[in-house]
Amino acid sequence: MTFPQILSLVLLVLILVLSIWRHVNIGLLGFCAAAVMVTATQFYAVTGSATAPDPALLLTSKSVFEHFPGSIVTLLIGVSLLFGHFERSGSLSWLTDKVYKAIGEHTLLIPWVGYMIGLFISTAGAFSTATITLLVPVIAALGRRMPKIFFISEVAAIVGANTGALSPINPVGTVIRDSANHAQVSFNGWLLWLLGTIVSVSTVLVLQIIFSPSRMQDSTNGKKPARGLALLKPVAIDNNDKGQLNPAYAICSTLSVLLFITLVVFAGTDVGLTAISLAVLLLLLFPEYSKNLARNIPWNAVVVISGLLVFIGTMMLVHTMDALENRLLGMTTNQIILLFIITYLTTSLSNVESSTIGVISLMTPMIFTIFGGSAHMSLILAACVAPALLSVINPIHIAGTLVVSYTDEKQQDAMFRRLLTIAFFIVPIIPGLTMILPAVML
Repeated sequence: MTFPQILSLVLLVLILVLSIWRHVNIGLLGFCAAAVMVTATQFYAVTGSATAPDPALLLTSKSVFEHFPGSIVTLLIGVSLLFGHFERSGSLSWLTDKVYKAIGEHTLLIPWVGYMIGLFISTAGAFSTATITLLVPVIAALGRRMPKIFFISEVAAIVGANTGALSPINPVGTVIRDSANHAQVSFNGWLLWLLGTIVSVSTVLVLQIIFSPSRMQDSTNGKKPARGLALLKPVAIDNNDKGQLNPAYAICSTLSVLLFITLVVFAGTDVGLTAISLAVLLLLLFPEYSKNLARNIPWNAVVVISGLLVFIGTMMLVHTMDALENRLLGMTTNQIILLFIITYLTTSLSNVESSTIGVISLMTPMIFTIFGGSAHMSLILAACVAPALLSVINPIHIAGTLVVSYTDEKQQDAMFRRLLTIAFFIVPIIPGLTMILPAVML
């Protein structure tokens, strides 16, 4: 491997360690790593004389910033603003309340309502973290009336919302598609979404059986009861910050979301630009409700994905991924073993790094490099990324933290331990199950 390739791998490990250890935004570290790469390769070219690297591998700021993900940043901003209107107008809260009232006391179905709502909103393009942020307090309010389904309903909603991120019009799905385009690999994005949904539905079904209402037993401070499982309850005070329903604003925002889906799916318009255009139109029509709407934009995620993709693009410029592929293939040419390594590595990283989209953007270029010629690309992708998306249950993630924060204060430690235990079991079990079918196909 060349000096730039070795340096890029060292920097990659370093930014992962620093982001976990010092809790620094991994995107900011990615920008810094790209700057180090530019400076180091230019310095090496000057001092290395005859041993200098190929001039084609020398980096400049201009070549590095050609990998800035402008389309994905636009998508994040536009979709966040559009669904910010949808939430602020009261449409989301009204719709959720109506759906839950229609279900009534059918406790077995209620968790799946949260799952389907989360899946639908994220599939339509909303950033999954925003979807989860909207749904968790709504479900907590429902959990005050039916505490025995509070836990499983929260888990089902956040798993559904994160699974919808595999949609081709979601930021995560767009990141995967862009990586495929760079690697000149094609796959069916909606098939990937369907496979991911099958994995998450199966997971939620198993969890619903384990944490069924009949097994929930009330106990002090969430400690394990004599039999069954401790009943964990939501906070007693209603912290739900849902918007007040404004009929005109709600109708227009709902029509805008439906129009957005129609234009993107059937007319093939750009996701980000379409969302921004409709969001700005709503800003002009309802300025009195649009104050501070930019706060809905997940700026942290914008920085994460921008910095990471710039650095990954820098690694691709010096052909690090190609060199890594050759090293892995030098160790073994068995694609099943390679699939095993990448699947478990992706899930493990997602459980220790709070940005799942960051991990996926990091791993997908390698997946496409190694398995790009496979006729079962969607199946391989699902095996690698679907288990990683379940890591959102982990309490170090925003979703897990939110669920803990909406749990009764005396039981928050018990909720933290329960979520962490589930995440701990996901790492060894789910990736092994998801890779069975692609392993057979390979």
